[in-house]
Amino acid sequence: MFGLFRKKNEKPQMPETRKVTAEGRRVYIIDFDRTITILHTGALAYGNELEPTFIRKNVKKGFVEFVKKVTGVGHRVYIASYSDDANVGMVEGEALSGHDLVKYYMDLVFGENQTIFTLPEKNGASEIISAGNIIANNTQDYKKYHLHRVLNLEGLEQDNPEHMKRIYLIEDDEDVVRFFMEKGCTVLVPYSASRSADTAATKTLFTSYMPEWFVN
Repeated sequence: MFGLFRKKNEKPQMPETRKVTAEGRRVYIIDFDRTITILHTGALAYGNELEPTFIRKNVKKGFVEFVKKVTGVGHRVYIASYSDDANVGMVEGEALSGHDLVKYYMDLVFGENQTIFTLPEKNGASEIISAGNIIANNTQDYKKYHLHRVLNLEGLEQDNPEHMKRIYLIEDDEDVVRFFMEKGCTVLVPYSASRSADTAATKTLFTSYMPEWFVN
């Protein structure tokens, strides 16, 4: 009977954190607009759209918890966006786009000193010399560029079906989803690019519509 009660100064034992092996590591590629965000930024934000209150309301509930869960066990996470650094020159005054816009969002929701999402470093010629896990380029190639960047960074081979299955895509663009499916990647709704894209666009993606098997 006494075994039912914990001793006064005894601390509860915490369950061991499961860590994935290198072979079991997943690589999550997450779109930004309408996948992480509720409203599409138009790849450009300025004025009230950069206010912390607006941004926190525009990030889907459960996103932060989702990222912390999958990275906590050793999986990788990338943000792949069509937002482009060059868009910032489209308006006068202070504005953010591309890598800076995505990073600004991440710093607000994860904390200013967060290290989960990082920017690429560039030299004086604007050439990337050190990769981050935010990939923001308006390539309009079904994110083929983004996928190749991730494969190179992770040491995965496009011709290896087992490697490609470890790419987990969350994306609201049906054509992009279809491209990744054809490459053998894992998507939210298998065998249906349209349903997978629609699921990614839902406001409650990370709280109600994320398949359990996709996370665990």
